[in-house]
Amino acid sequence: MNNYIEPRLRRDFGGVITAYFDFLKGDHKNLFKVFLAYNFIFIIILFVTNYIADSGLSSVVALANGTYMDQAMDGSLETSYIASGIGIVINIIVILLNASLAGVYLRLYERDREGNPNYKEVFHFAKKKLGGMFLIVLIGGIAVIPVMIVGVIAAIIPILGIFVMLLILIAYATWVGLSMFAFAYDEHMDAVAALGKGWEMLFSKFWKAVGVSFVTSILIYLASTLFQLLPVLIVAFYGYNSAEDNVELESNIFIKAVEFFFYAINSILGSLTFFLIMLVMGYLYFNLHETKYNVFLKNRIAKLGVRDEE
Repeated sequence: MNNYIEPRLRRDFGGVITAYFDFLKGDHKNLFKVFLAYNFIFIIILFVTNYIADSGLSSVVALANGTYMDQAMDGSLETSYIASGIGIVINIIVILLNASLAGVYLRLYERDREGNPNYKEVFHFAKKKLGGMFLIVLIGGIAVIPVMIVGVIAAIIPILGIFVMLLILIAYATWVGLSMFAFAYDEHMDAVAALGKGWEMLFSKFWKAVGVSFVTSILIYLASTLFQLLPVLIVAFYGYNSAEDNVELESNIFIKAVEFFFYAINSILGSLTFFLIMLVMGYLYFNLHETKYNVFLKNRIAKLGVRDEE
């Protein structure tokens, strides 16, 4: 069964969101296969470094030994700083990788007009985009400074200022997301041109762009948060039904294991959430581009004309 959901059709606000979730429904198994195949090792590094940064090296050693002792190998600030630094570097790599994977995935999806693009072919093209993607992230990181300044100034305005600040931040995130997707999707586009393309698409239908970006991102983050609450609920349930006091609970090996589980889920969902949002940017980009240029519609009309002549 072909679950292909044409991304290039002109759709209204709700139609873009519906098409995106239909795409996820039809292609979710292959999407997760691609995601896990190339994120697995980074996810492991991320949750270990995050756990060490927050809880110290002693917690990892204690978990491995089946005991927990705060006095044993107490994690130093230096260890936490090193772990945090490693975590930041890995997070940047994950952002570059998943933005490239999402763009290439939809390029192959559209090219073959069917679901389940080959995960090896996706990575073959995605790895060529990592260098330019870093440049986009770097420029986007620099651009956030004036964005934050304008946002803070706008926030001074009573009540209305808060909404203006949020609108600026959403527009900024949408611009960067559309730029990253444009670069990954187009084989021949350079990073600077992609930033211009993202800007052009954002302001071609501004309210539609920020609206779709905001709504879908909120839905994805809410789903992610619900999964992240699972370890918290486990700890709360255990604490409520336990006879141990707070001090004993803090040193309980089960509680520490659940905390470790929390960092694992958090690392997986953090990477997966960004990957899914970049796919949102893809369907949004296609829709904005088609609305502005009618490329897909013109091609369909041209093909119908050729058939009529035959």
